[in-house]
Amino acid sequence: MIAVLGLGSIGLRHARNLLSLGVRVIGYDPSEERRSMLAAEGGLPAVHRDEALAAATAAVIASPSGRHFEDMRAGLDAGCHLFVEKPLAHTTEGLAALLDQAEESGKVVAVGFNLRHHPAVLQAHRAIREGHLGRPLWARLELADYLPHWRPGTDFRQGYANDPRTGGVIFDIVHEFDLAAFLLGVPEVKACVAAHTGTLGLESEDLADMVLVHPGGAQSLVHVDFVSRPRRRHTLVYGTEAAMHLDLDARKMSIVRGDGVALAEHQFPGAYADDYLDEMTSFLACCRGEAQPSCPGREALDVLDRLITARRIAGLPS
Repeated sequence: MIAVLGLGSIGLRHARNLLSLGVRVIGYDPSEERRSMLAAEGGLPAVHRDEALAAATAAVIASPSGRHFEDMRAGLDAGCHLFVEKPLAHTTEGLAALLDQAEESGKVVAVGFNLRHHPAVLQAHRAIREGHLGRPLWARLELADYLPHWRPGTDFRQGYANDPRTGGVIFDIVHEFDLAAFLLGVPEVKACVAAHTGTLGLESEDLADMVLVHPGGAQSLVHVDFVSRPRRRHTLVYGTEAAMHLDLDARKMSIVRGDGVALAEHQFPGAYADDYLDEMTSFLACCRGEAQPSCPGREALDVLDRLITARRIAGLPS
């Protein structure tokens, strides 16, 4: 039995995927409506968090990030393996000790950076490691998106994205930052500027640019925003020998040599929904001791530490 804590859109997605894989799911959310939605999918609703954890061998933490630490601690105390949605938390306080506890008790802590299950990203990761670009020099990663399009019919101002301490575009669209870390190594943050454009009436920042320096000296610029139409999600990586382009929405990856000759061009089938399903399949394998997490807790803690640094540089509240 897997417990799912938090039955918002991402929690229900994980619950549905687990059910489709033949796993029994028990879920908790403070909203009776969300618990009823889980029941309609074939899951077992719990009226208390600890009731769900007591029945489970593993837990998916999909509550708002401000609740992650307490839910992780409760899950480990209940003897559960953990899958934690991004970001790991909104503060690093106490997390190292929790990860120590997990390691000492032999429990998995995996973190939900689902781009690490995207086939174009995995192909790009291999190409960089195998030296097809030469030495990486610089990268540009961008996700320009429009928050009202995420969940039509809901008031995005009432969601976690609008919390100026635990939400905002830097925490919420962390995937591109993690992608830079995955491809080029966990970076140091050299600069960050963030804005409240006012176009959506959010209290949190809705646009940000971060300048990073990775091990080996490669530099990257990460742009994320909630305010752009049409949507755009692209990554460029230039090396001493070749350049790589990722169109994540189109699931394409290409490499062009310095003289303009195409070295590789891949179009991958599927959709983001397949990556989420693979993410849960991988987590189950980790729980059985058959695999390692695509993003283990320690690595996610490093990413969180850098995110907090970026927010501090930008003058955002902690």
